[in-house]
Amino acid sequence: MKNALTPDELRRELASATPPLVVDVRRVEDYERSPEGVPGADWRAPALLEDWAGGLPAGAEVVVYCVRGGSVSQGVQADLASRGVKARFLEGGLAAWQGTQSKG
Repeated sequence: MKNALTPDELRRELASATPPLVVDVRRVEDYERSPEGVPGADWRAPALLEDWAGGLPAGAEVVVYCVRGGSVSQGVQADLASRGVKARFLEGGLAAWQGTQSKG
């Protein structure tokens, strides 16, 4: 499984019979500044990964995103993958997701 997916790929997967669990891992200040995100996503502070990673459903496919799909979401994805979680990050992050909304 590749470690990233595009906004269009995520949209298709969210509309499927088995959608992934989407986790918003923007930093606290970014989330508080603009709490709107991918519909249905759960926000989790990336700095508290140790506290919440173990609570992810066993066997779940997880997609994480941050503001622009950079070091925050990629770091969380790598950490989750090292724990055996089927995790990917959203390429371009929330900015790319919002930029493609009008295409749907």
